[in-house]
Amino acid sequence: MGQGSFSIVEWNAIAKNDSKFQETFVKCENELISLCDRAWAPKKLGYLSPSNQEYGRTTILPRLFTNAAALAGLTTWRQAFTAAGNQVLLQGVGTGSILPEDFKLGWLGLALPNTTQQISEIIWQIGDQRFGRIDLEEIKAYKYPAIIFDDPFTIDEETSVVISGFVEGPIPELGAGSQTNRHYQRIVPLGSCYYKSVDRVLGNTGAVIPII
Repeated sequence: MGQGSFSIVEWNAIAKNDSKFQETFVKCENELISLCDRAWAPKKLGYLSPSNQEYGRTTILPRLFTNAAALAGLTTWRQAFTAAGNQVLLQGVGTGSILPEDFKLGWLGLALPNTTQQISEIIWQIGDQRFGRIDLEEIKAYKYPAIIFDDPFTIDEETSVVISGFVEGPIPELGAGSQTNRHYQRIVPLGSCYYKSVDRVLGNTGAVIPII
């Protein structure tokens, strides 16, 4: 489990050139592989195309998370916010805000790729461990802002995850018509997702992940 220390960075620069980030990424992957090997033995890692005797690895999928408006899980990291103020940005899709069974995450940080940033502060909780608020207004000075953890989080299956934030107002008016006024913002968890059975991630893109 990470300790919550972090840096605000230019994502395109750190991902390619920063040796410390590369070491953190490798550490996170090694911890996840060790955890999965123990929990899902005798299966071993089969990466993106595992057999029935292997577990797999992919990106962190939006359908593993939800917010107040997407009870079946998100289809994309792009969210529409219709109210300003403190609110849940992302939470596990299972009852009690948990990750589904047989999915484990290595969480390295958050990318916030919008040109206009509407989230000014975040806070999160993983299981019973709570972390302090982070002001994000510094990211307005960055072209490709991201929050990178110095010590990544290894998040086990059926663990609760809740990320809340402050959405700045006022909410833009979209003009006449039936659409609700809204902010749009992408909030993209960085890292990797490990899954026990490839059947859970097959099917149509954007489809609901079966909860067992």
